[in-house]
Amino acid sequence: MLLDSHFEDLDFSTGRVINTSMMIAEGYRGLAHWHPFTEILLSLKEGNEVELNFRKYEMHPNDIIISYPGDLHSVNYVSPDSFMIVQFPMELITVVHDLNGIKPFLSKASFCRYDINDTNIEKMVLLIKEIVNKKPSDVIFEEAYNYSLLLRFFSLYGEKCLKELKDGSEGDDDAGYRSSKLMAEACLYISQNCRSEITLNDIAKKIGVSKSYFSHLFKNYTNMTFVDYLTKERIRLAESMFTDPAKKLIDIAFECGFSSISSFNRSFKKIKGIAPREFRKAMRSQP
Repeated sequence: MLLDSHFEDLDFSTGRVINTSMMIAEGYRGLAHWHPFTEILLSLKEGNEVELNFRKYEMHPNDIIISYPGDLHSVNYVSPDSFMIVQFPMELITVVHDLNGIKPFLSKASFCRYDINDTNIEKMVLLIKEIVNKKPSDVIFEEAYNYSLLLRFFSLYGEKCLKELKDGSEGDDDAGYRSSKLMAEACLYISQNCRSEITLNDIAKKIGVSKSYFSHLFKNYTNMTFVDYLTKERIRLAESMFTDPAKKLIDIAFECGFSSISSFNRSFKKIKGIAPREFRKAMRSQP
């Protein structure tokens, strides 16, 4: 994340928690920005382009791209109505046990190229279109219904990610699938216990494999070491506490498992590219 990039925020504390739109504000065209919520973009036209974490994607009709909290991205479009947009707090998805466990796999596959022969991707596209196009008069509990569609979208997305991991694994398919499930279990455990002093050896014992084998698998499936992943989860937890004005940074640091405020500041700036105090100030300065 860059200090001079633009911070975009939506207030989900009152009213709706799922925001939909078919119009991107002109002020955001080509502007590198980030936000603390998740955003799904469904391309409707040829010629759109999205840059996500310094990688460019040419977008064709029905292509999907997802930016997660903290992802730096910019959007170039042929017209402001070139995308369908769904925005929501990531907690809506990670509160579900199954989906929280595969969170690192989801973020490894942010882009989905549309394939008319892939029934799962076809269903994902239709789900986003239904969420955005649904009128308030269509159902009594509109947001509850949209939430069910969003969960269905991510369950299909999760299946796609796990299938790609399985297909890319060495050895037989069953072994690859079992490894994927073990890593999902490990990631879920880390996410739920990141406040505590957990070690690589603790997790290896938890899932019943050797320390060296776990280390190899974990790096392969998450693209990061155990320590880096644990630190990232602690930083994510800290971000969720920043909106509470009663909490001091030093209290947040210790509550999130850091041994000192200096290690918290150092780790936060390494991952986010900005000091935690400045990050918190940017969040609070938004209307």
